[in-house]
Amino acid sequence: MSKYSNIFLLSDAEYENIGDCLRLRKYGSWLAEEAWKREEQGQKRAQFTLKAIALAKKIAVEKQVEEDEAFAMLQGTSDGGSILSEYSEETVSLMSTMPSAKDQFGELITIFFRNRGEILSGKKWSATDDWSMEDTQKLPKAWLKQIEAFMALEDENRTFSDGDEQQVEEEGKN
Repeated sequence: MSKYSNIFLLSDAEYENIGDCLRLRKYGSWLAEEAWKREEQGQKRAQFTLKAIALAKKIAVEKQVEEDEAFAMLQGTSDGGSILSEYSEETVSLMSTMPSAKDQFGELITIFFRNRGEILSGKKWSATDDWSMEDTQKLPKAWLKQIEAFMALEDENRTFSDGDEQQVEEEGKN
């Protein structure tokens, strides 16, 4: 954390224990860096989807089929094997841009521990601001579920800007 972080993070801290030796500080929402990383990950998923749609459109034109059928071919549900081999370069390129949900979740956990985490060393809690992806990969699966539940709870408490509230209200009406 920067030298300024403590100024606006001063308060009676509440924590969520993870196992018996880790904990994450509660803020009632995601911190900016955490939210920005999630947004960046969403953009990567969107880019992958757009590339998949573009390839499906190309296949639809070249094979003179509907775009839905071409997309089904890409997914392997309709003559997908021959399409995948015929368009192997494009599909390999496409698949290389597909973000891994596991990797994205690991990135978020790593950021959460850098920003909020503490580890119990003897009788003293120490910040985990040097937490790495390797540390995240060593966590037990049961703890990952605890962390995921914590992240969801912190996300539920987020506040929306006026535009976001209006969008959520409109989605609720549909």
